[in-house]
Formats: sequence, structure tokens, C-alpha cells
Amino acid sequence: MQKLFGNKVKELRSESSFSQVQLSERSGIERAQISKIEQGKINVTLETIYKISQALNVPIKDLFDIEDDVKLKPFVKWAGGKAQSLSKLIEAMPESFDRYYEPFVGGGALFFAVMPKNAVINDINGELIAAYKCFKSNTSYNKLIENLIEHNNLHSEEYYYKVREMDRDASFNDLPLDLRAARMIYLNKACFNGLYRVNSKGYFNVPSGKKDKVNSFDLNNMNNIKKYFDTNDIRVLNTDFVIAVQDAIINDFVYFDPPYDTFEDKATFTSYSKDDFGKDSQIRLSKLFKELDKKGVKVMLSNHNTAFINELYQGFSIQVIEAKRAINSDATKRGNVEEVIITNY
Repeated sequence: MQKLFGNKVKELRSESSFSQVQLSERSGIERAQISKIEQGKINVTLETIYKISQALNVPIKDLFDIEDDVKLKPFVKWAGGKAQSLSKLIEAMPESFDRYYEPFVGGGALFFAVMPKNAVINDINGELIAAYKCFKSNTSYNKLIENLIEHNNLHSEEYYYKVREMDRDASFNDLPLDLRAARMIYLNKACFNGLYRVNSKGYFNVPSGKKDKVNSFDLNNMNNIKKYFDTNDIRVLNTDFVIAVQDAIINDFVYFDPPYDTFEDKATFTSYSKDDFGKDSQIRLSKLFKELDKKGVKVMLSNHNTAFINELYQGFSIQVIEAKRAINSDATKRGNVEEVIITNY
């Protein structure tokens, strides 16, 4: 409750275009105390609540127009998903930042856990981004849900492969966002091991998971994601990772979760688009990391703990963690691997 109340105070203060110093002067409450209130670190008295309401010129009830803390979760299973290392990533994040950027958003585990109010998310996978864009349109979102229900009802082995073949048609990219998005989500939930993979031509080629029934979405979670997009400033891009962060400035936060560098002695799945992300791309990303660092942007990056990655980011903070590889067509190649969390702060 303290955190929810603090978030509401910060929201109303921002809407009034007041700084913490200005709110302090208007309310007679020390600026340090206001900061702690907004961070949810202290319990407030009735007198303090009254002073804040008077300073912001809002009824006291508006300060309690708060909802239970909603937990969002990814709507697809994605290679490199961060669900199992989420707590360590959150611990490694900066205490404060302005705009949030995630150029390789994938399933968005960290993005949905943090729920930033101002964010830019991006991915090179056009089908995935079509789904994210549906949350920004009431019409597209409603059609997305209708299409997913239809996929669930029609699911069978024959139907799965019929839907899988849709991207072979030359007009596929001209289909509405909701149709492409629903297809991607359905295939993700119905295919083998939730593995999203395309061949060199960009065609989805994962075999069926041979499920009798498929429930491709959690309606409550989808509705909560839609509400989150409606009430916050979220930009959704489908471009190169360099372009996705080109307007990041000092005190913004960028989280890079690229396709990982491969271990020399292990078969590692990293490809979910037709464009390989090899050593040259890793070098290009490290240069961007350093450019953002010079601009005063706060940057965090995840990758495999390889000698190559450690060399690229020498001089930055490198934390080694153990993570579980959950997606691989060969079950014997799933298991624990070492990853790194690299930060410039």
C-alpha cells in the first residue's frame, strides 16, 4: 500500500508539473520525506496526506484512487526468456531512470515485470511486434482475441500445419496485424516445445507439439497488458537495434537482451529470425553499448559467459549468474549454463 500510494503521489505531482522541491515548498513537507513517500519507503500520517492533497489541489480521495498491484507476464514463450533470472536482473537495474528501452524485447519478461510508464520496445521479428502493436489499438486487440479463440476451437494436427503454411503466401505480410499476431501466438503455443524458429527464407518451420487441445492465451493477462498499454507511453518498433535506441539520452535506461554468443563446445539455439546474430553483430552491439555509455545512458546487457563477450565488455561491471536453458529441440542440450549481466553503472 505504501508503494501504491507513493506511485499515486508521484503521478499526481507529475501531472501538475511540480518538482519534488516545489511540492515540498507548497506542502511544508521536507523534500527528502517526499522522495521517501514516492518510493514507498515510509508510512504517511493523516496530516501528511492532507498537506499533500492541499499542495496538489486534489481531493484526498484522489490520492487513494489506486489499484492492487497487477502482475503482467509474457504472452508467448520465447528463446532466451528471462523468467528464471528475473530477480537477478531486477536487482541489477539502476535505482532510477527516465525512459526505458528494450531493443530485443522478445517475450518481454523484464519489461512486463518492471512495467515502465515511458518505454520504447523493439524486436527484429515482425510477427512478434505485430502482436505488441495490437495492444495499442482497441480494434486490433479485440480482433486478436477473436482470432485466438477461433484458433483454439479449430485446432488439430491438420489445422496447425495449414496455419503454419500461411507465411509462404506472397500476400502474407499485407495481412492485418491481428491476423498475423494471432497466428504467431497460436503457433507458439501449439508447436513443439514453444520453439519459435524460421528457416533461411523466413518461414516458420517448427513441427507440431501434437497437443489434443491448445489454450493459446490467458484472457486476464491479455486484458491487463492492454490496460497497461492504454495508460502508459509505450512505443513499439520493428527496426534495427541501433535505430531503436538512437534517441536515448542521459539518465535513460537501455536493457540489451540480444541473441546470445555461442559456446564453442555446445550447440546453442539463438535464432528466431532469418538474420543470424553472429560475432560481427556482437561487436556492433558492444560498440553501441560504449557509445550509449559516453552519452550518460544507463545500460545493462545479458549474454552467455564466453571469453569473447568478456573481452568485448572489459572494463564494465560483469556479474556471472547461472541460468537454465529451457528451449532446445534436443532435451539433452537443455540445462544450466553461465550467463553474464553487464552494466555500465
